[in-house]
Amino acid sequence: MDTRPIPAFYCCYLLRSTVRHANLYIGSTPNPVRRLRQHNGFSNGGAAKTARDTLRPWEMACIVTGFPSSVAALQFEWAWQNTHLTRRIAEDQRITIRETRVRTSPKTGRTRRRPVRPRASLTNLISNLHLLLRVPSFARWPLEVRFFREDVYRVWQRWAERSRTDINHETKVSLDIDPSPDVADEVQVSGREQSKHGRPAVGRTGLEGLNVTYAGLKSHLEKGIFLLAESEGTSCAICTEHVDEKTGMVVVCPVSDCRAASHITCLSSRFLGDQSLVDPVIPKEGPCPKCNGTLQWVDLVKELSLRIRGKPEIEKLMKKPRVRKSKAAPTDESVSISMASRNDSTDTEEDLQISEEDTVPELRTMDVASIIPSDDGWQYQVNEDDDIISMTSTRSDTPGAFRAGSLCRSPRQGAISEIVIEESDWDYAEILS
Repeated sequence: MDTRPIPAFYCCYLLRSTVRHANLYIGSTPNPVRRLRQHNGFSNGGAAKTARDTLRPWEMACIVTGFPSSVAALQFEWAWQNTHLTRRIAEDQRITIRETRVRTSPKTGRTRRRPVRPRASLTNLISNLHLLLRVPSFARWPLEVRFFREDVYRVWQRWAERSRTDINHETKVSLDIDPSPDVADEVQVSGREQSKHGRPAVGRTGLEGLNVTYAGLKSHLEKGIFLLAESEGTSCAICTEHVDEKTGMVVVCPVSDCRAASHITCLSSRFLGDQSLVDPVIPKEGPCPKCNGTLQWVDLVKELSLRIRGKPEIEKLMKKPRVRKSKAAPTDESVSISMASRNDSTDTEEDLQISEEDTVPELRTMDVASIIPSDDGWQYQVNEDDDIISMTSTRSDTPGAFRAGSLCRSPRQGAISEIVIEESDWDYAEILS
């Protein structure tokens, strides 16, 4: 039994080679941007059928989302790849006809029949996608089709006009194009524009604008945890019995000002009773018992599975993102303080922030004759300013350090700690008299 929560995002996709448009590939993934980079060789992974350099780069023509689980997405993927074999399509409705190859052994004379997958064109795959969205087993799922290439979307429109039967009116079909000058450039930068955690790139649409995380369920999840924490005074909105998350599965209305909580069996029976379908098994949507708002069944179950099974995912979702501290611009006061602290080595070190603007003017004002190059590196003449000698001879990993002959910025901004010389080149330098 799988104890993981329902994935935040899972889709089936159609790839097309930008070099040869006749080469197509069908797959499934929880992260389309990452998967596309794998197919194009920018990341480890991918598939053997897309590994040929002569067919790269690949582009993602369309995706199908809204599956209630990853298993459901894999079932749809196999049916789309094998429309000539799947039992979800009736024999009299098949578009792709099964082909059989007959081979005769030259030694024994025996014949062997083997089914062969017919070569599919773009029109064939799009027409079979239209057919799969009409079959009863897939028509009840809250699926959504997104096209990322305009020519592929036109193929869908032409076939939809020719088809005698329409798909479910609740299935969303849209054209989502992110304008970019070149497909190859888009493939390379897509993984960098979308954050490593899967959040969509700000201001982007198309493939890079997809949100493949649980961020959309955060407010719903917080409300469910808070509402069920007060389970002593919470009752089912349908059967009015006491709800206890420990003894039964409870779903919560996502509307912010609604406090409706219901047993999953009670709400499922209510939704199925309101839908006029033949032998329904899983509801699709229905009104909230209290606020009367429309609730999507897949969203309710996804939040429930995340709340009771996704402890690591919840910790990651609730974790506050790190905010990088912006470097403050140097002021005249900070420059004067840093100069005073260097001239007086006995003073207590203060919390100063050294930047290039602070140190470059000092190096420019140094006497050129006091810096003499040699074969071993840079040698500095001993003078009364021992701090400058120490700072220029320390290792580069100490705060405020300098490399020989170049300026090195400290990797960590903050207070200046005590400078320690470790195996400095100055120990072997020749003192000039």
